[in-house]
Amino acid sequence: MLREDLQKRFRGLEIPDCPFVNLPEKRSGRWGLGLTAEKMKECRWLRPALVANFEYVEWTPDKHLRHSRFGTLREDKVARCVRLDVVKL
Repeated sequence: MLREDLQKRFRGLEIPDCPFVNLPEKRSGRWGLGLTAEKMKECRWLRPALVANFEYVEWTPDKHLRHSRFGTLREDKVARCVRLDVVKL
């Protein structure tokens, strides 16, 4: 999927506040990649209404995806029905 296509899908989904209960993170992590409150000030948030496939190497102990890469959007899944607990960590 092209970036232009994704940008079109993002229209109307922007919201002012972070929709995730596990953010911000307390520390920036080993490599400085954690999403702290300071870094969150620079973020733009979207209503979690889309589902995507990602390729990744592994889950970290902090439940982050290591070396992730966007694949495609899933039209056959409803966002509110997708849960992390279905993934075997």
